[in-house]
Amino acid sequence: MRGFSYVLVVLVLASVIAISGPWSATAAPSRSASAVPIVQPRPNSITPFFPNIKITDGTSPFDYQVEPTMVVNHSGTVFVGWKETNGPDAAGYRVGSSYSTDQGLTWAPNILMNQTHPNQNCRDSDPWMALDPNDRVHYAYLEYDPNGGSSPPCSSGLDVSNTTNGQDWGNVHYIVGQGGLVDKDSIAFDSAGRLYATWDEGNILAVTWSDDGGATWAPVINPGSQSAVLGAVIVAAPDGTVYLTWWDFGTNNIKFESSADRGQTWSAIVRVNDLAGSAPGGFPQYPLPAMNVDPNSGAIYISWADGRNGNPDIYLASSTDGGKTWAANQRINDNTDSSMQYMVDLAVDGTGKVHAAWEDKRLGNWNIFYSNSTDGGQTWSPNVRVSDQDTPGTFDRPGDYFAIEAGPDNKTYVVWTDGRGTNFDIYYARSPGFPTSTVTVTTNPAGLPVTVDGVTSTGPVATAWIVGSSHTVSVASPIPLGTTARYVWSNWSDGGTISHSIVVGVDDATITASFTKQYQSSVSLGPVGLGLSVLVDSVPYTATASFWWDDGSVHQVEAPTPQNLSTDVRYIWFSWSDGGSAAHSVSATAALVLTATFTEQEAMRVSTTPSGATFAVDGTSYSSATAFWFARDSYHTISVATQQSSTPGTRYQFQQWSDGGAAAHVVHFTAAVSFEATFSAEYYLNVTSPVSGAGGSGWYPAGATVNAAVSNQYFAQNPGERLAFQGWSGDATGTSLTSDPILMDGPKTAIAQYGTQFYLDVSSAYGSVSGAGWYDQGTSAHAGVASQQVAVSPGTQELFVVWSGDATGTGVTSNGIVMDRPKVATAQWRTEYSLTIQTPYGTATTAGWYQAGSFATASLNASVIGTGAGERVVFKGWTGDAAGYAALGSSPILMSGPRTAHAEWSKEYFLQVITDVGTIGGSGWYREGTSVELTAPAEATSGGQTVRFSGWSGDVTSSDLVVTVTMTGPKEVKATWTTTGALGGLSGTLIGLILLIVGIALVVGLFVARRRGRRE
Repeated sequence: MRGFSYVLVVLVLASVIAISGPWSATAAPSRSASAVPIVQPRPNSITPFFPNIKITDGTSPFDYQVEPTMVVNHSGTVFVGWKETNGPDAAGYRVGSSYSTDQGLTWAPNILMNQTHPNQNCRDSDPWMALDPNDRVHYAYLEYDPNGGSSPPCSSGLDVSNTTNGQDWGNVHYIVGQGGLVDKDSIAFDSAGRLYATWDEGNILAVTWSDDGGATWAPVINPGSQSAVLGAVIVAAPDGTVYLTWWDFGTNNIKFESSADRGQTWSAIVRVNDLAGSAPGGFPQYPLPAMNVDPNSGAIYISWADGRNGNPDIYLASSTDGGKTWAANQRINDNTDSSMQYMVDLAVDGTGKVHAAWEDKRLGNWNIFYSNSTDGGQTWSPNVRVSDQDTPGTFDRPGDYFAIEAGPDNKTYVVWTDGRGTNFDIYYARSPGFPTSTVTVTTNPAGLPVTVDGVTSTGPVATAWIVGSSHTVSVASPIPLGTTARYVWSNWSDGGTISHSIVVGVDDATITASFTKQYQSSVSLGPVGLGLSVLVDSVPYTATASFWWDDGSVHQVEAPTPQNLSTDVRYIWFSWSDGGSAAHSVSATAALVLTATFTEQEAMRVSTTPSGATFAVDGTSYSSATAFWFARDSYHTISVATQQSSTPGTRYQFQQWSDGGAAAHVVHFTAAVSFEATFSAEYYLNVTSPVSGAGGSGWYPAGATVNAAVSNQYFAQNPGERLAFQGWSGDATGTSLTSDPILMDGPKTAIAQYGTQFYLDVSSAYGSVSGAGWYDQGTSAHAGVASQQVAVSPGTQELFVVWSGDATGTGVTSNGIVMDRPKVATAQWRTEYSLTIQTPYGTATTAGWYQAGSFATASLNASVIGTGAGERVVFKGWTGDAAGYAALGSSPILMSGPRTAHAEWSKEYFLQVITDVGTIGGSGWYREGTSVELTAPAEATSGGQTVRFSGWSGDVTSSDLVVTVTMTGPKEVKATWTTTGALGGLSGTLIGLILLIVGIALVVGLFVARRRGRRE
């Protein structure tokens, strides 16, 4: 962005810029070149600015990252920002950032910073970071119109955001410019937390400040009404004084002014370079100044690219009086040639040491160099190369600035734009550097190429790397050595794969890639084109095959023999070109060429029908079909024995040869041919039986149908035991004494199957039985009787009880009887007599059958039974074979025969006596015909009134106090009554009480009357 803004100024200030020609990259040198070697690290050493570490991670949508800015907070976290663009000289598109919590050894994923006007095609540029008193990092960058102007919505202004951790940057604060193109911003904080910002706008100086982190801003001012301004830098001193410096391209001077009242008023402008006009510059190498302040002494340091020597050198001026006066300018770079040095930045650590770093072309390409001063900038240490690889000199503008910082631990940190790759990236280095070890990558044998972190070189390759860092090593495989030899990778000494990562340890190490030398060998065979094959290390090949074999390795070659091309033609191995046997070993000490040669044979096949008969060919016997391989036009004898035994039960008789020859004859072999000897077969039938009488055994022609037979269906063994014919097995079937037809298509066996049977005898004294008979051994049989009871005579029966002998169970059918021998089952019975109970009323409950000799009782369900309204019968007693008076149980009855019990009953009626006054006894049950006497009182009292008995009504009519009722049925008798006296129903007691009350009332009345007379 800084370059882009200056291009706009060129249109107005062409005459001024024209004088900057001596600063161009092609200016003729005025001093001899002197190369400064790269400081090579020692093993396990810590070297300044080694190694260089890449911060940008390739995730950006933009190809170029330039113009880094940096701060280090009090905890040592390093924050870096940069500009994102698409070309080495292009204006900015966005700005990015990252941070490191381990002193820059590793970096967080890169991010793009937020915009005030997101998604509106606005662009960002010129990043600048500053640390506030509370250790928050503030990040300022320009936001502008993509067409290079200040048109809305982007306009042209300054974005500011802040963070403590590098992840959350919060809201973006924005200050719009004054209508021109805002360019080359710088920000700083004073100890009270005021944020100062400066930039140039149309090359007019602009300064403002904010007391709330950028949320609101003071009006923009132009201290000293300066124009022709580029690269303004603002810094706040520990005492709160604000310092401002810039390049005045109108006069080619570095200008300075200050404010002791926080920007309200400003000092006179002072020129810093002690030789007027010594700071010329032209695009893209501007002499933009860098400024820093000693935090302890307050000394001010300003550095820039100075052209007083005819080419740009790095000069520094210092002031110890707040910028009122400046010491003599001192040259920092120590090269003696006329190469270009520019784009300087400064840092001051806690000890007061001043650090400077800049872009330097003394080695022909761009590099970052460094120096420091411990005496306030008067003298400088020998220059040290920071970048360990060049940025090509063809790049005329690796940005407009970079950054150097001194951390809280007084270490020095540098970030810069680096072009060692295909475009620009942001790199980082620290002094002192990180601990390193030297890792040597080599090969065995030596001198073969190795690839280390993507770069291929001839081994050995020794590199100093950070302890704990990860790198990739690999080799190519194979590596050719002419046309018939090569090297192939075997292993790495650390056990890794052909391409693998290594982690650098604290000690120097050597990693060796071991290779094996191989020779190319070929194996072929002849004749070719027939499908013949050879084996190389047990793998078949049908054509010439080429192999790479390890030097000195041993391999097995084999010509399998014979090899059949068809059923009648084959080839057999004849020779190997190296004179070896059909299968032999070869040693790969050089390239080998091996050829196997084969010869042809044809088949003479000899067989028999059926197979398995013995034959002979040229005097050698065979018993199976065989192919004999002979050369054409040869003679051979074939023969057979006319009768031949085979497997047991089989024999053969010779019939003929297929060529019509005799059993033994000579054949002339002229081409592939087959001979077959035909035999007829006979098979033996073997008939077996466990008992005598089997027939049918003997030899039978193949295909004949025969029968096996036995003569006995049963065969007695012992009493109650026999053998019973069950059927045929083996090669015979059927259940008759003569088997089903048997086809003699092989040796056969017919087996007569007999099974053992046992007899079950079932006996019983009563009734009929079942289950007696013969049973197969092991089967289960059951004995049975027809009924549980058997009637013997009236009132007498036999009851089945249990099975005995070899049978068990209490049911009419016994439990299962296992027939493993002859068995007997006997039914057991007991005698029972019936008890008969005769009764006209109720229900007999104990009538039934009883075991002889037992005791029974006669019983009814009730002793009193209602027979109608007011009528019932009452049990009177037992007669017959029973005795007793309890209906629920007679005296015990001995069941020594059939018994009968008679129940006796009497009839009863109910007498109901009714009276309205008092009670009259006599109500109840009376036996039929009973006479009941009823007696009523002459008088009775009811409700305080005396009543007199007037007579009986109902089933008896009488006025007598005593009457007799005869119980010939249910009866109801009612006593009736009448009242007596003048008071009707009042009793004497009640009348007396009334008279007493009346008398008392009369006495009281007389007493009252007498007292009144006395008063008068």
